[in-house]
Amino acid sequence: MKAVLLATMLLLVPEMSSGQERLNLGPRQFEHDTSGKGAVLCAWAIYLSVQTETAACGRVRNKSDDAIDEAIVVIDQFILSNSSLKPTQPMLEDFKRRVAERDLNAARRQGLKKFCEMGGTEPFRRFTPEQIRASVKDLLAVPREPVMNPCL
Repeated sequence: MKAVLLATMLLLVPEMSSGQERLNLGPRQFEHDTSGKGAVLCAWAIYLSVQTETAACGRVRNKSDDAIDEAIVVIDQFILSNSSLKPTQPMLEDFKRRVAERDLNAARRQGLKKFCEMGGTEPFRRFTPEQIRASVKDLLAVPREPVMNPCL
């Protein structure tokens, strides 16, 4: 799981590509959350990794997966509304695509079968949909800059 998060965090570094704007995070996004609610970008990255691993490993979807999909949409909106970077929805979608690609490439390098057997994100799928929704509601209860730290 830590390897997946590290790969995801590497995507967060400033980057521009052939004139296309990408999500470029600065020092503020790597500060520590002081709200007591948690690091929004960390939770978002974890949920994105769960989503990618579930699909890549061909796991049977459950109700928690639906709640995780919902959580990503809600967190997207929080980021769009609160980030000082003023990202656009297309920038977030591009970021999510790149995260999925990076996660899949890391899994393939490790060996997809081995990666799937490890089930690094499986613990997050064991939460009930109600627990996931309540956790996300609490996480997003205070408008603030979405940050990555502290993350796990």
